[in-house]
Amino acid sequence: MAKVEMEVVGLTRSSTDAYNAFIVLLREKEGSRRRLPIVIGFPEAHAINIELEKLRHPRPLTHDLFINTLKELGVSVQEIFIHRLQDSTFFAYLILESDRGSVEIDCRPSDGIALALRANAPIFCEEDVLEKAGQPGEEEEKVSRRSSKRSMSREELERLLEEALAREDYETAAKLRDKLRRLTEEE
Repeated sequence: MAKVEMEVVGLTRSSTDAYNAFIVLLREKEGSRRRLPIVIGFPEAHAINIELEKLRHPRPLTHDLFINTLKELGVSVQEIFIHRLQDSTFFAYLILESDRGSVEIDCRPSDGIALALRANAPIFCEEDVLEKAGQPGEEEEKVSRRSSKRSMSREELERLLEEALAREDYETAAKLRDKLRRLTEEE
């Protein structure tokens, strides 16, 4: 089991807005800087955004209340660990530490991320999960762009488009769609 440390790089509204969904984008802190998009709901996106923007409310919100309660009980958030991807659903553990030891609590990645941000705790992802659902890092993209200057067949572009849509990588999907349109116009 290899853990890869991640960081939150942003939030965006999902283009498949059927359920008012958002995407929290994580990026590998070291190495190739792969990205991991995770679809989350509006309340979770709001909780993460509040902490990213350092907005303060006069009264504690739910995630703040939880962190405050943990502190009062002498428990600290050690990390969030996104450990599994099954049927397009990510699974995570919130790892807590107290004088009685360490404990793993099952949680949604979005809630774990909101808590980790408030506790200044690291966010980790299992290497296998990043391999399955991650997107290329900046260096890999540069190499990919150079190699994509050669002409790709319509079949290759369509396959890549399907893969991008399956991973909900809409930015890449839009670029591939545009390439397919240009290819059609050239024919």
